[in-house]
Parts: sequence; C-alpha cells; structure tokens
Amino acid sequence: MSRRVRVVAICAVLALGAGCQSSPGPAIGASSRANVPLSTAPIAFVLANPSGLLALDASGGVVRKYDVPPDAFPSGPAIAPDGRQVVFALTRIGANGFGSDILAVNLDGSGMRSLVEHEQDNVYYASPAIDPSGRYLYFGRRAGIVSNGTSVTDDGVERLDLRTNARTRLIPDAADLTISVDGRMLVFAHLVKGQVDTLWTANADGSQAKPFFAVKDRFFYLQTPRYAPSGCQVVFSGAGRTARGGGTAGGRQAHLGIPSELYLVPCDGSKIDTIAETQDDVTPAWSPDATKIAYVLGGGLYTLTVATREVRRIGQNDAFSYGDLVWLR
Repeated sequence: MSRRVRVVAICAVLALGAGCQSSPGPAIGASSRANVPLSTAPIAFVLANPSGLLALDASGGVVRKYDVPPDAFPSGPAIAPDGRQVVFALTRIGANGFGSDILAVNLDGSGMRSLVEHEQDNVYYASPAIDPSGRYLYFGRRAGIVSNGTSVTDDGVERLDLRTNARTRLIPDAADLTISVDGRMLVFAHLVKGQVDTLWTANADGSQAKPFFAVKDRFFYLQTPRYAPSGCQVVFSGAGRTARGGGTAGGRQAHLGIPSELYLVPCDGSKIDTIAETQDDVTPAWSPDATKIAYVLGGGLYTLTVATREVRRIGQNDAFSYGDLVWLR
C-alpha cells in the first residue's frame, strides 16, 4: 500500500467532524526541544514523513531534524519564495486530538509557528504551497460530515491571504495542488465522492476549473502534480494508465504493489509522456534548474534526469521508505 493511501485511509476513518478557520499562531519553537544538527553540509532537500521533518544534504545525509511536536507527523513540505522558510502540514493523532495544522519554520530550525490551525477534531490539511508573490498560502482541506445519515468527506482547495488573514474556499472536490511559476494557474487532483478522479486546472482565484488533460488517457490513481520551476510542464505520479483508443499504456497496470510511473505533461495538457517507473507512488520534486526530478522510495533517494530518463540513487537511509520531498531553490 502506498504512502498516500495509508495517510488518506487514516484520515477517512477518523473524519467525523467539519468546519475550520485560520488564525495566526504564536511561535512554538521557543518552548520545544532543541533541534539536532547532525552535519554542517548545506541543505539540499527537505523530507517529510511519519519519522519527522528532515533537512538533507546533496547526498541524502541528514543535516537537521526539525523539532515537531510528539504524536504528530509532517507532510507536504514546500519552500517559501524567499527560500528561507518551509511550510508543511502536521497531522496529530493522539491524546491532543485528531486533525492537522499548517506550520512554517525557518530552514535553520528557528521560528516555528502555526499558519492555519484546525478548530476541531477530524479536519485535515495537506499540500500547502505559497504563491510566487509570497502573499497567498494555498492548501487542501478535508473534513468529515454526515450527509443523510452517512459519513462522507468534504474536500476542497482553500487560500489564505497572509497579509490580511482572510481565508477563501476556492474549489470544491479538489486536493493535492500545485501552483504555476507565474502564480496564475493551479493544477490539482479532482475528486468524486472523496476519491481521485483525474487532474484539473483552474485560475489562481479558483475560476474556470476544468480537466487538465486534452487527451483521453485515464488513470486508476494519480497524485502529487508539480509544476516545473521554469518552462511550462507538470510532473505527476500515476498508476493504471489507460491510453486513448483503449488498452494500457506500455502494457502495465499499477498501484498497490504493481509499478507506478512518473509522467510529464506540457501545460496545455496535449500529451502525457512516461519518464520513469517507480514501483510505488512517489512525491516528485523538481531541481531548481528543472533538469532533474528527485523522489524517495524503498530506502533510497533518487534523481531522474529529465532529458535522458537516467535514474540514479544518490542516497540510502531508513528515512527514505516513503515521504514528501522538496528540492530547495
């Protein structure tokens, strides 16, 4: 079972509440345990998974373990436009309640603070991203509601104005978003009854939401679309592709123990190219120059050279079983 399926399954089982609001939180790093710098090497990546929030060097060595609260696990790290802060979701499952918040921390471990706090149990946030202007924080929200006596999930993409603290629900039935380099467009996973359908696109204000792919290919499952930091293309992790005209692309079906793949799509959605087989769902992370894509899987940190499709394992660590990775700008 993939990393994302495990997390979503936990949230779906626990999702019984609804409603949330944002509020600026106090700095929480001052009263927490000291960070543990393990190396003086420059930080190249930030990795989030249930084992913690880690800063890694270019070879995958752990530079820093960020101090997150106990009984919680981080996910979805993203770098702020100034390159000095990381935002991430932090899910709490324990005596302090069930749900998640969105936090920010400086790369050196200082100044950890809450940006969005859930107001009650079983409200979950994911995929935080700050737009290139630094003004808006986008994120996915999932909450449990009871409809006609049945527990269902209420999903959507929201936006927080970091200057005014105004919060807006932009797109319903949406999750797992990415923002274009110019900050004008979103690509996200469109959901049907809480399950991933396909990728959609919309303007940054949520208007004109529509399917992203111009071709008719379908997927059993897909996740983690990521805009390239230059040019105009999107990478995503997918499984069980059915190519236009029928049949399976490459003769493979995927997901849940059968190989998943990384796909590359131009911003007009006109074609879908397979660029790597990854065995399981991964979170792709673009290099700052958009020539490579990194991901973690099965104990390894890998890089894929987009032009040649060459995959190289650059590090090995127990933390690399799965997780969300971001490559620093």
